[in-house]
Amino acid sequence: MPKRRTKIPTPTWEHEQTGITRKLEANRWQLWATAGIVFLVVASLGVIGWAFLSDYIDDQQRPGSLGLRVGEREITVRDYTERANLFREESGVRNAGSVLPALSADLIQEALLLQFAGERSVTASDEDVRAEIASRLGIEADDANFDARFAEELARTGLSEEEFTDASRAAVLLGGLTDLFAAEVVDSLPSVNYRQIRLADQQTADGLIEQLNIGADFATLAADNSLDTATKDEGGEVGWVPEGVLGDSLENILFALEANEITTFSSGNAVFIFEVLDKSDSQEVSDESRDSLGRAAYLDWLIEKQESVEVVNELDTQIGNPDKIAYVVKHANLTVQ
Repeated sequence: MPKRRTKIPTPTWEHEQTGITRKLEANRWQLWATAGIVFLVVASLGVIGWAFLSDYIDDQQRPGSLGLRVGEREITVRDYTERANLFREESGVRNAGSVLPALSADLIQEALLLQFAGERSVTASDEDVRAEIASRLGIEADDANFDARFAEELARTGLSEEEFTDASRAAVLLGGLTDLFAAEVVDSLPSVNYRQIRLADQQTADGLIEQLNIGADFATLAADNSLDTATKDEGGEVGWVPEGVLGDSLENILFALEANEITTFSSGNAVFIFEVLDKSDSQEVSDESRDSLGRAAYLDWLIEKQESVEVVNELDTQIGNPDKIAYVVKHANLTVQ
């Protein structure tokens, strides 16, 4: 007779485990959802915390970061800010929209002078630089208190000795270069002798032209109507001006006129009436015109040198770094309009 199989009962603990498993299975999606929410909250807090930490680190590092680089020379945001402070004090201008572009142009010029003036054999000796510093201090170079006064000025401006010396050296080089370019101007050039009446609008100009056409005296009209205080009392006479001083658009008009011819010319918010008195193919260049031509030649040289190097301006009000600009505005006590 076959042996009867005995059914082995399931242990109690297995029944309990199965019950727990079923409960967990039933709540699985709820648990996953809760875990996901917790993860998102923790991740969000981490992102926010990292953002605050990153901003803090950036704030601490910003003064020492790049403000302006011109070729080989770099200026930090801190150094730029000190120069902005000085610029504001000396000029009386506080608006950042005016200060930052003007200061950047000055600093770019300084950097280019220090890097490239030597190519034209223009240098600044230590004695020249000391004399320039003394001039800025309002004393003589051999003043017994030079060192003390210099230290006081460094403390007042916040500039380092190297920064102040470099700025002074650049000023000496600027003078040397402009003198060089002026000396290279030829002794005589094609020139035009003319007079002018400056007016506010074309309608007024047209009215005076009608008077001139019927015989009115140009000098009298200039004295009575011209807005140019430098020439109105001289009957509007400018004198001899060589080619290269006035700019292409105006020169193309004046040099095309014959003696006694009159024309009008609009420039910005002014309208001019010009009368050519005389012309010459070779007129001696005056000292004033020589200086103007020398400055024009220097500016051409400066543009050429700027185009030859990389310029990175983090304080450019149009395309610069907003955080760095805000730092300079705040710490240089500038205003924003």
